Amino acid sequence: MILGSAGRVGSPSQVVEFLAYAAQRHINVAETWVAEIDGRITWAALPVLSPGRTALLFTSAELAEPDEAAGQLIQHLCHYLAQRQVHLAQVLIDPTRSAARQFFADHGFREMAELVYLQGSAPRSAPPATLPPMVRWETYHAATHGLFARGTLATYQGSLDCPALTGLRDIEDVILGHKATGEFDPQLWRALCQEDQPLGILLLSRIPAADALELVYLGLASPARGRGLGDVLMQEAMHLVVAQGRRRLTLAVDAINVPALKLYYRFGLQRLTSKAALIRDLRRN
Repeated sequence: MILGSAGRVGSPSQVVEFLAYAAQRHINVAETWVAEIDGRITWAALPVLSPGRTALLFTSAELAEPDEAAGQLIQHLCHYLAQRQVHLAQVLIDPTRSAARQFFADHGFREMAELVYLQGSAPRSAPPATLPPMVRWETYHAATHGLFARGTLATYQGSLDCPALTGLRDIEDVILGHKATGEFDPQLWRALCQEDQPLGILLLSRIPAADALELVYLGLASPARGRGLGDVLMQEAMHLVVAQGRRRLTLAVDAINVPALKLYYRFGLQRLTSKAALIRDLRRN
């Protein structure tokens, strides 16, 4: 039911693929919650907990219209997650599923963004980005952790990328969440710096069993915008894709972030799909 859409449950092959993915990502499918009416399962939800005190809810909202039993399930599940010290619960919904979006809004979730999913092929040859004078890269390690935290916070100021999230999470939780995306490799985390000031942050991760890297986060501090440094970050991203022996780059971006979309389209990325992202702050239960 969780994998279903358009009135049809997920196929056996989809279930097998998801179970393999769940085992690979250490997702406990035994945590699936179901709503029953007269012994018949009418709705289901699987919370996927992530470091950084967040949870992504896989639900059957794409398959069936939520009913009263579904509402009770979501309320109980959110209470359970809050007891486990989860701060934010998130759902991703097909933007055309207006009834499902309204259902979650009625149960404490608010619209965060419409996320646009993009993918593009890296060029066969992608040299390292050419840096402006007095600008350098720093990679992530224990000694630069504070630099990355400070730089990431600086990129949030005036950002058009999911501004509804700003201030909802401690920066340490943010970094933990980014590390948990894909396969973390500190050599794929870069901070663009001038003297001791971070100008931009580029975070990539490997996607298990795929020929792609995921762009987990890209952001520029306010004083660094409008200087062509976004192109520098993307050039380095493409270079790292090739250096890792991968072929593609994937990412998700807020639909209102027009400058970022223009940047990504300029580097050949193409739109795959979009999802409405809704969040609920479980600390307000």
